[in-house]
Amino acid sequence: MIKLFFHPRDNKKREGKSWRPWRLLWVTAMVSFLSTPIWLIDWPVVAQLATDLRDALVEHSYFSVREIKVNGGARVGGSEIVALAGLSHGMNIWKIDPRAIEGKVQRHPWVKQVMVRREFPHRVVIEVQERVPRGVVVLGKLYYVDADGLVFKEVEEGEQVDLPFLTGLKQEELLSDNHSSRQRIQKALKVDDFLRRRSLSLSEIHFSLGERAVLYPVGYAVPVTMGWDDWQDKLERLERVMSEWRGKENRLVSLDLSFRDRVVARVKKF
Repeated sequence: MIKLFFHPRDNKKREGKSWRPWRLLWVTAMVSFLSTPIWLIDWPVVAQLATDLRDALVEHSYFSVREIKVNGGARVGGSEIVALAGLSHGMNIWKIDPRAIEGKVQRHPWVKQVMVRREFPHRVVIEVQERVPRGVVVLGKLYYVDADGLVFKEVEEGEQVDLPFLTGLKQEELLSDNHSSRQRIQKALKVDDFLRRRSLSLSEIHFSLGERAVLYPVGYAVPVTMGWDDWQDKLERLERVMSEWRGKENRLVSLDLSFRDRVVARVKKF
């Protein structure tokens, strides 16, 4: 949680002094209005007075923004969020448009969702939910992808790349927000989750033609081809095969688990 506070000195004392005359003005206006016979009331003048009074109240310094609170910003700092929102100390809280601010902050690649609310008389709260990178898509350059299969940001120098690499995808499909490509990425990341629960992790997931993927598990010196279903059964077969080949892994070229009840192994010829 990040809080940005703006507190003028002797704030409560100043507010009390500046606010009392407006209360007195309001009470005086209401007493005068109620004590005037209805046929003597000049309604256009009353309407104008009401408008002037409303404008005076809205523009009063009592409604100046003195506190901006940003919740949930980890990768994007609170100061950066405030700058994106275009907020500053002293702005009139009535003139702040929460929907417009949400649109500005939402443009940041790390921001998944944002909600802005005004807390009268002088606080603005910005709730930010950031994207969590789950993989790195290789498209000439490296790009982060989240669990929804959305490619959302180019990986910059110094940023985390200790994630499975996704290769074999077509750039035009991803940049056009192709639904089927996003579904394939989601399935691949679910496979990664499944393997991690079995104390295995992937260094690369390669998308091949058809409904198959080639996995490169960390600690296995051989690529593994499999489909997108029956992971439990396929993983058990993989572990059995690897235990039989323990100490002879260098002879294996590849393993194919895309068949229903067998494992096809390609071996080197010596």
